Amino acid sequence: MNGLALIAVLSMAGCGRASAQVDGRYLVTSSAIDVGVGPGLCLAVDPRDPHGAWWWQPGASGCTSRSTGPTVFHADRAVVSRSGQPEVTAVSFRMGTMSATRPFMDIRLAIEDSRMRSLDTGAAVDLQRRNDLDVPEKPPRP
Repeated sequence: MNGLALIAVLSMAGCGRASAQVDGRYLVTSSAIDVGVGPGLCLAVDPRDPHGAWWWQPGASGCTSRSTGPTVFHADRAVVSRSGQPEVTAVSFRMGTMSATRPFMDIRLAIEDSRMRSLDTGAAVDLQRRNDLDVPEKPPRP
């Protein structure tokens, strides 16, 4: 392969990576994850935003819809950061509970290899990419 062809191939490969980074800004749980509060939550994380974490309770179609709202909730005191291990993103936030003895709970998560894991419960789910957080509200099934 001559030098000009090699430059063209490398240039196209670089363009593909740049557009892939723009697509799918949010990492979203494919199903509800047990974080120790209720039956589980759907979560979204923007790994490039140091405060980019959101949650909602799943709707009739799971995490592709919501039963809470009026929109997804921005997580209280959210922190998103690279951890000490390469390719691991640490996520934490505070969540209110309905308990008089424990009104708040700290949620701690790790994202690695397209999966999210709760550091407190050990539960893990696959992640999907989304370009937005416009999750429609669906009424619960009768």
